[in-house]
Amino acid sequence: MSAADGARRARPRVRPPAGRALGAGAAVLAALVVGHVVTSAFPVDERVAAPFVREGDVGDTLDLRYARLTVEEPTGSTVLAPEVGSLLATPGVWLVVPVTVEAKGQPRALAFAELLGGDGRTYTVFTGGRSAFLPGAAQPGVPRHATLHVEVPPEAVAGARLRVGLDVEDQRHDDVAEVDLGLTQDDADAWSTDDTSVRAPAASDAPPEQP
Repeated sequence: MSAADGARRARPRVRPPAGRALGAGAAVLAALVVGHVVTSAFPVDERVAAPFVREGDVGDTLDLRYARLTVEEPTGSTVLAPEVGSLLATPGVWLVVPVTVEAKGQPRALAFAELLGGDGRTYTVFTGGRSAFLPGAAQPGVPRHATLHVEVPPEAVAGARLRVGLDVEDQRHDDVAEVDLGLTQDDADAWSTDDTSVRAPAASDAPPEQP
């Protein structure tokens, strides 16, 4: 064995200082904790799947991917006069909202609507029944005039917001209009005691008749 080989075998192994090893472990642990906090604070799946909400007020024209949409001044009463059938009464409020849809690119039949009530509850507007949104197919460049009606308790009226979209079952990754209806407690009080019937005409390409 040469003198050089003996020196190499005799040389002690150098270990990292204990403080440095502990510091590296603490850094890894801190990174894991921060990663968990970020993941918990910002749920990626929910953000990626969420619809693109386009906000506006009554009278605004919202430019959606599939249509231009305008929500007009709402009215209300305890009695609804549908296009077909007898008058419908409610112990709450019939909220009636005119909506104008102008399709983009191809005919579109909007089918999703819900009311975000001022009471914190969500009221689904179905494609039939006592609460309904049936605009039919809107043609590109031709305004389609429809009326949405929904039955709600009086406490849902003030501060209510209307959401309208294309697909009744799935709004993920797509535009959804959200319109502040501008309703107050005075509206709720007046409509919840009014038995004058409010009309809900069928959808049409012709402009609605002026009262």
